Amino acid sequence: MRASIAFNRRLSPAYLHLGIVAPGFPPTFQAGEFVMLRPSWVGDPFLPRAFSIYRLSGDGSDPRAAAAAPVVEILYKIIGRGTQCLSRMGPGEEVEILGPLGNGFRTPAGMTMAVLVAGGIGVPPISALATQLGTGHGAEGRGQAERAATPGTAPIPHRPGPHPCGPSPRIEVFLGGRTSEDVLCAADFEAAGGGVHVATEDGSLGARGLVTELVQPILARQGASGTQVYACGPAGMLEAVGRLAEALEVPCQLSLEANMACGFGACMGCAVPVRGPEPRYKLCCKDGPVFEASEVAWG
Repeated sequence: MRASIAFNRRLSPAYLHLGIVAPGFPPTFQAGEFVMLRPSWVGDPFLPRAFSIYRLSGDGSDPRAAAAAPVVEILYKIIGRGTQCLSRMGPGEEVEILGPLGNGFRTPAGMTMAVLVAGGIGVPPISALATQLGTGHGAEGRGQAERAATPGTAPIPHRPGPHPCGPSPRIEVFLGGRTSEDVLCAADFEAAGGGVHVATEDGSLGARGLVTELVQPILARQGASGTQVYACGPAGMLEAVGRLAEALEVPCQLSLEANMACGFGACMGCAVPVRGPEPRYKLCCKDGPVFEASEVAWG
């Protein structure tokens, strides 16, 4: 669908916060779902890019129009030509957006503790999940949290209702990055009621080292009963989290990344190897991007 940019704010030299006014976009989303996005006037790069949905908000100009024209918010990092082109766009410019797509995080009944692990640009879907869990709206309820939005935007109110897990679970958040610049959304996690633990490889923020080094002790202490791990981030981090959870027999869901050309399974370009007696594959866009860690066949 055709949409337009509401804002495109730089958070740091590498990271930006983009808001897209998208008339007709669904009023709720499941944490972990994504959109396919490309500037409508660009011929190179031709293919759209996949971005996790960070949150939805109103455009702030008319509260009555919030539900009809939600602002789809994403966070992104300048990596290649596509994101470089996107970073140069300003308010009012047109983009093409498709979504929400994919299968998001699932919140099992009886969950009493959610361990959220994220690194770099893997933070936005985990932030969305924390917000939904912290306000009594897990992924199965598909609720959108009513919360403080970015200045200049109006939050879309959620519908009150019971949490699918019962009372909101305890949330422990582990954020990692190479430097302090890669640590995003800490305030969002605190607002959701989560305990926040940070590790950076250069020691510029939080503990020095890998974020998985902080996760292991709390998982070992907490045990598997009522605990669920959720993670999104670099492939190496996801493998480490998945293997750790498996060793401790803690259920774990991972949001994977893959190069997507279509976003709905037509191009078959985002194959993920999964476990089985013979080599098998699933599609990141159609079957994921969220997978059970026990499904994934690591190289």
